[in-house]
Amino acid sequence: MPINHFFLDFIYNHSGDNLVDLLLHSDQFPGIDLKLAVNSIEARKKIIEKVPEWDTIKSLYFPKKLNAEQASSMFTALYKQRFSDGGVIVDLTGGYGIDSFYLSKKTSQLHYIEADPEIYEATLHNFNVLNVSNVVFHNITIKEGVLSTLGIPSSSLIYLDPARRRSSDIRHYLIEEYEPNYFAIKDELFNLSSKVLLKVSPMLDITESLRKIPQIKEIHILSVGNECKELLFLIEKDVATNHSKCNLPVFTVNFSKSQNEYFDFDLKSEKEATAKYSQGKVYKYIYEPNSSIIKAGAYMSISLIYNILKLSKHTHLYTSDCLIPDFPGRSFEVIEIMEFKKRDFFNIKKRYPKANIATRNFPLTVKELREILKISDGGDIYIFGCMLEEKKILISCRKIS
Repeated sequence: MPINHFFLDFIYNHSGDNLVDLLLHSDQFPGIDLKLAVNSIEARKKIIEKVPEWDTIKSLYFPKKLNAEQASSMFTALYKQRFSDGGVIVDLTGGYGIDSFYLSKKTSQLHYIEADPEIYEATLHNFNVLNVSNVVFHNITIKEGVLSTLGIPSSSLIYLDPARRRSSDIRHYLIEEYEPNYFAIKDELFNLSSKVLLKVSPMLDITESLRKIPQIKEIHILSVGNECKELLFLIEKDVATNHSKCNLPVFTVNFSKSQNEYFDFDLKSEKEATAKYSQGKVYKYIYEPNSSIIKAGAYMSISLIYNILKLSKHTHLYTSDCLIPDFPGRSFEVIEIMEFKKRDFFNIKKRYPKANIATRNFPLTVKELREILKISDGGDIYIFGCMLEEKKILISCRKIS
């Protein structure tokens, strides 16, 4: 369907409508593909959540909801600007162009590549609306032998966010299963640029990835609202690193409404660090590192840098008698420590009829623990079910930050 202003106005004007009702009254809107319109309205809402500054631009068009769900946020796209030195950038898997849009502000020229013709046309339209003039568009599927045919000049960075789904209901977590396959086109990438920024699944095992890609120079882990969203590998040509012996830097960030939390460390120091444990005690404050730090596995580094004590080897909660105002994660003031004993469940429910329950290294899920304690969800009290050395305990506390 051609992109026309009548259709775009319809999407914008009906963005607040009940979409089910809209579909049921398709006969009232002759000339409008209601199914496509509803899909576009849902996709637009998801994109605006990620890029709020586009909210007032009504002629932007996003035809597919799934692509909107997979798109980067403004926060993570802005973060990627640090990888640009002003030279040519290639975005091999452009999608709706959020990364391309923000990277284009930090480069002389950006080459946007997208296989899906509908997404390609929509993004080409959107960039014209947004007055982006330094982007060259390519509608082509990247596979072996294709990149060298596009006439792209030598580039300072290639960004690759390969598809991790081959159909709408099957996810792939291994790098070699992504499309395009990094390993199949690696030589072509490095013929064009000495640096590749590869985005992979946040579920991917970092240690295994380092074994497969010895050229990884940096690791970046990005969370938004304490949900891990992106795992990025900065890969450099002709750099074969023994990651077990080098100071490979890891950069973590959690973008939040109050303040952004940054924490950097290196894998060698983390591996060589000696744990600091609480020796069976819980002090005045409990600290839980944000999701980026947990994903990075910086369990020792966070303890040493902030001088806090780990509850036990596999319990990623920390404790201290000192309040740390800038801790990169959640902070709680402890109310009481309770043993996990059946005889005490009634009294626990009586004292805490409502609480937010979480489990960390505990033999029960949150749902199972809530059912046992018979505590309603909500309120300002938090209860952690966790292991303190070999003992199951419950920690009640109030959130500080």
